[in-house]
Amino acid sequence: APAPLTEIMPASPGDHAAALGFALSWAIAAAKDAVIFWAAAERDFFEDGLPDAEGLGQFGVSLDRLLMARTNSQMDALWAAEEALKTPETVALCAISASKKPLNLTATRRLLLTAERHRTRCILLRLDAAGASAAWSRWRISAAPSAGEGRELGAPSFAAHLLRSRAGPSGQSFNLNWDSVNHAFLSAD
Repeated sequence: APAPLTEIMPASPGDHAAALGFALSWAIAAAKDAVIFWAAAERDFFEDGLPDAEGLGQFGVSLDRLLMARTNSQMDALWAAEEALKTPETVALCAISASKKPLNLTATRRLLLTAERHRTRCILLRLDAAGASAAWSRWRISAAPSAGEGRELGAPSFAAHLLRSRAGPSGQSFNLNWDSVNHAFLSAD
């Protein structure tokens, strides 16, 4: 079963879009037919703009099951994610950016306990300097070459490195493709 709290972070500053794509893929796979609640501070959308509905649909996001919260602050986004986790079968995705008051172990523990209590899932997209955390797993993500035929675009591809896992050994690396039709990761090896 998917972990109640997972952290996903970019391998380098240029990989934040790949980390977001991986986090969305993880949320879609964990949600099955449930709601995906995406919470982020308004400022987090300034650099890349708001998500595009057509692009999200092609990626496999069912728009009728996506609820976005654009908040005034990171603390508001965390609060919204925690509240969303109280709704059965919800998967909450919360973007965490660098801020003066970094995310701490207490905040991640609150999310974990809420997710465990309500049997929901939380994914933290860590765009900050991730420190101590109650997350069950932490992934470092970078973009990988996509294997499209001819001049066609291939499936979204990721180089994923498992930094930490409570469920077993960590340190493994995987090359994964996202199957947007079947909502599953496939080995690219």
